Amino acid sequence: MAVEALGKNGNNLSSEVWWSPSHPFKSSLTGMSAKALADAYQKASGKQWTQPIGFAHALFELAVDVMKRSAEVGDNKAIVTAIAATKLDTVVGHIEWGQKNLPPFAQKNIAKTPLVGGQWRLREGNKYDIVITDNKTAPEIPAGGQMQPIA
Repeated sequence: MAVEALGKNGNNLSSEVWWSPSHPFKSSLTGMSAKALADAYQKASGKQWTQPIGFAHALFELAVDVMKRSAEVGDNKAIVTAIAATKLDTVVGHIEWGQKNLPPFAQKNIAKTPLVGGQWRLREGNKYDIVITDNKTAPEIPAGGQMQPIA
């Protein structure tokens, strides 16, 4: 992880958190929870999970869902129509275009997922874990600690 390059100076560094094993969502493909997906990645790779893993998995969830709903596979217009009609619960949260919480010009091109705040916490072996410290914008994602000052 990039924060490890900071050594002890990265402790309590704050960050936005777009996906973590603490997220309460599951895969529409496998039924795996966010925690199970992160654990499986760590076991298979020998590396610590990172936030993009959830989104890489969700991309496959979305692709399978769109192909299942597309009127005609191989027809670009049918695929675009299926993407636009997406309402899918994934390992990163609900994916849906056209949400009303966006400016009108952006609604058809953006699908927002939950975003929370966190801090990197140093643990044994100079490794870091992210702890969710602010979930006001997405209370369904549990906070795992309180914000602490950088020491």
